[in-house]
Amino acid sequence: MKPTPDILLINSYAPRQRVVSDAALENSLVILRTYLESKGIQAEIIDDQRVTTLENGVPQWCLQLLKVMTRLLMKTYRLKPVAAGLLLAAWPLQAYALQCRREYLRNRLRDIAVDLKNRHIPIVGLKLWYGEAYTWCRELATEIRRHSPETVIIAGGPQVKVYGDFVLSHSEFDLAIMGPGEEILEKIITLYRQTQSKSVFLEQVHEQLGGRLLKTGGFAGNQNDVIRGLAAQTIPNYHNADLDDKILFHTIVDGVGCSWNNCNFCSHTRCAVPFTPRPVEDIITEIKAMLQRGISFFRFSSSETPMAHGRKIAEAILTHGLNIRFSMFVRAANVSEETLATYRLLIQAGLRAVFMGGETGHDGVNREIMNKGVERKDIINTIATIRLASDAVSLPCRVGLSLIYPCPLPPGIAMEEVFQANITLIDAALPDTVIVNPPGPFPETNWYKEADKFGFRFSDGAATFTQRFMEYEYSIYKPVEFWDDLGSSLNDMESKTVLKETGKLRAYAASLGIPTDISDEYLMMTEAIGLQSKLDLVRFKQKTLLDIISGSTDYTREITASINAASRQLARTYTE
Repeated sequence: MKPTPDILLINSYAPRQRVVSDAALENSLVILRTYLESKGIQAEIIDDQRVTTLENGVPQWCLQLLKVMTRLLMKTYRLKPVAAGLLLAAWPLQAYALQCRREYLRNRLRDIAVDLKNRHIPIVGLKLWYGEAYTWCRELATEIRRHSPETVIIAGGPQVKVYGDFVLSHSEFDLAIMGPGEEILEKIITLYRQTQSKSVFLEQVHEQLGGRLLKTGGFAGNQNDVIRGLAAQTIPNYHNADLDDKILFHTIVDGVGCSWNNCNFCSHTRCAVPFTPRPVEDIITEIKAMLQRGISFFRFSSSETPMAHGRKIAEAILTHGLNIRFSMFVRAANVSEETLATYRLLIQAGLRAVFMGGETGHDGVNREIMNKGVERKDIINTIATIRLASDAVSLPCRVGLSLIYPCPLPPGIAMEEVFQANITLIDAALPDTVIVNPPGPFPETNWYKEADKFGFRFSDGAATFTQRFMEYEYSIYKPVEFWDDLGSSLNDMESKTVLKETGKLRAYAASLGIPTDISDEYLMMTEAIGLQSKLDLVRFKQKTLLDIISGSTDYTREITASINAASRQLARTYTE
C-alpha cells in the first residue's frame, strides 16, 4: 500500500471531453504539492483529466460507430431531414456511451473513496470546475463522507472563485478556498495536526481563520499580501507522471488582477486588487525551469497583461535568448506608436496568439451595459496594430475575439441593432477566431446584483438559478432543443431562445470562413506545428469537433503528439 499523505489533491472530471485543452498540464495542483512538500507536508495528486482517459469505460466499437455517424451528420447538417434522421439514429448510441462513461466515473469515485479510507488520509482538496465536472466532485465528496466521515473536504479552484460561498450551500464540502491555496492549506494542515477531531478542527478554523469560505490573495483585498505572494510564487515541480498523457503547455502566473476591473458582467471583479505584476526575473526563472522539462508553450494567466508589463517580459525573454511560444489576454486600447512597438517586441519574444474580450461592436451597449471602458474603434485599431506588428517582424500572431450575445439592452436599442453592430465589427476586424458566449449573470457582478435593471429574470429566485447554473453543462455542440431550461430569461427571452440567438452570431462568423471558439493557446500551438492558414484552423476545428461529439480521442491524440514533439524540439534549443 502507498504511504499516507497529509492531503490528497483531486482534479475534477467530466464524463465527456468539452474542449481540446481539457488535458493540459495541471499546474495549480502541482504548485500546491510543490509548496506543501517544501514545508514538510506530504501531498498526493489524482488527476484523471488526461488525453486517452476520456475514452475509458466506453467500448471501442461504440466509439468508432459514433465517429462514423457523427462524421456523416457533420457533412449533411444542412439537409434538415437527413440530419434529423441521423440525430435520431445516433441518439441511443450517444445515450449508451454516456451511460458507460458515467458508470465508469461512479466506479472511479468509489475506488478513490475506498483507497482514501484504507490509507486514513485526513484531508482532501478538490479542484472544482463547472457543469458535470462539478457534479462529479459533489458525488465524490458524498462518497468520501460515506466511507470516511472524519475526512475534511476542502473545495477550491475556478468554481469557488466565480461562485464563492454558493459552493458551501452543499453539505458535501467542509471548507472552501477562494484564491491561492498554498499558504492557507499549510495553516489548515498545521491546525489539523493540533486537534483531536474533525468537529474541534472546524471550530478552530472558524475562530482562527474566519469561517468556512477562506478568501486569500486578491480575493481578500490586501494588495501587500498579493505583492508578497507574487514575489514568492512557487514554481511547480512536475513529476514524470504529471506529464504523462498530457498536452505540454504550461499556464504561468504573470500577475494578478485587471487594470480596469469594472466590467458589469465579469466575475474577475471579485478579485479586489488592481493589476499587480509578478517580478519579471521570477517569470524568466520559471520559464527556464519548464524548458528543462521539455515544455516551451505557455499561457499567461492574468485576466489581462498590461502593455508595460508585457514589454518588460518580452525584453527579458529576448535578453536571455529563450525560444518559446506564448499566448496572453489583452485589452483593447487607444493605440499609439508605443503600443505598436510593444507588440513587435512581444511577437519577437514568442507571442503567437492573443485573446481579446470585445464583448460587442455597439458602443452604447459597451458603455452602458458592459461598462467595458473601450469603444468599437479601440477593438478594431488594436487588432490592426497587432497585425501591423506581426507584419513588421515577419512573424505570425493570431487574434481571438470574444463577444457576448445576446445581451442586456439600453433604452431605445433593439437586439437586431446590436447584432448588426457585431457583424460589422467582425467584418472590420476579421479575427482568426470568434468566441461567442451567451450572457451569464454571475454572483457579485453588477448583472447579478442589479438583475432587474439589466433585464434578467429568475423564475425561482436568484439563489436557485445560481445553484442550477453551477452544474449546467454548457456545450455549444448540443442542439438547443436538448438543453435544459435554466429558469432564467433576458429581455423576455427564455434561456433556450437566448442560446439560439447566440448560435445566430456564431453562424455568421462561420459563414465568413472564420472558425469559432478556438482558444488562444490552441491558436498559438497549432501555428507552431504548421497549421498556419485559415483553412488549417477550420479543419482543426472540424476534426476536434468530431472527437468532442463522438467521444473519440483519435484526433486529439494525434494533435497532442505533434504539439508535444514541437514543444520538446523548441525546448532543446535552450542551454543554461
